[in-house]
This record gives sequence, structure tokens and C-alpha cells, in this order.
Amino acid sequence: MSVVYLTRIHRFNAGHRLFNPAWDDARNWETFGKCSLPDGHGHNYVLETTVRGTPDPATGWVVPPSMINRAVEEEVMNRLDHRNLNRSLKLEYGCAPTTEVLVLELWDALTKWIEPPAALYRLKVSETDKNNFEYFGPQSGQPSTRH
Repeated sequence: MSVVYLTRIHRFNAGHRLFNPAWDDARNWETFGKCSLPDGHGHNYVLETTVRGTPDPATGWVVPPSMINRAVEEEVMNRLDHRNLNRSLKLEYGCAPTTEVLVLELWDALTKWIEPPAALYRLKVSETDKNNFEYFGPQSGQPSTRH
């Protein structure tokens, strides 16, 4: 059967402060610049969720779009929209809520919502017009990125 990739786009807003609490202000400034200022800053994020699979013969869908919408509503909108990522993320992949850490945590949260035989294929989080982050899931044979 042919494989199809379905991408749904959602937008959310959140703030964060990039800093390592083990470092002094000078080292945080040197590493993160103005992103380390104590009051933090915010972004209008764009999340692209791509699911891979073969269309269901009964519906023609890879997955019902409502499945992705429900997952994003629960895992992103209810948890992160208009929130401070320093407090809302688990920070299992790093001590600062960078968008790299965000995309990894979103993968963990969203992958469980996609029912086989479909699978989460890619997440893309756009932080700004210049900063886009993509994750395609754990690659077999590679070490875990979890700390």
C-alpha cells in the first residue's frame, strides 16, 4: 500500500527564560544572551504534526484529523498555551526550555495518541521565522538523548 503523510498545523503562545540555574548571571548571559534576562520573553509558536500511514479503506484517512486535534488540545494547548515553559515543561532533555527541549517533550506527549498502524513521523516547531526545529523520533541504534 502507499504511504501518506498527514500534517496538521496548530499555533500556540508561550514564554520562557533560557538559563542554567547552576551558572552565574555572567555565564548565562555569555551563553544565552538577552534570552537569559530574568523576566523572560515569549514566542508565537507554530507546531506541525505529521503522521505517517496508509489510508484506511473505509474512510480514506491515515488517521482522523480530529485525533491529532484532540492530542494537540490536551498535550499542547491545555498544558502550554499562554504559559511559562520554565514551569510547564518537564525539562527531561535539558535544564533550559529551549525549543530543542520543547520539540522532544512534545514528541513524548503526542506519540502515544497516534494509533497503529499509523505513527507519528515528524514534529516541527517554528519559534520565529528564522528558528525552526524538527524531530523525526528516536533513530534505531542511536543512544537516547534523555538525561
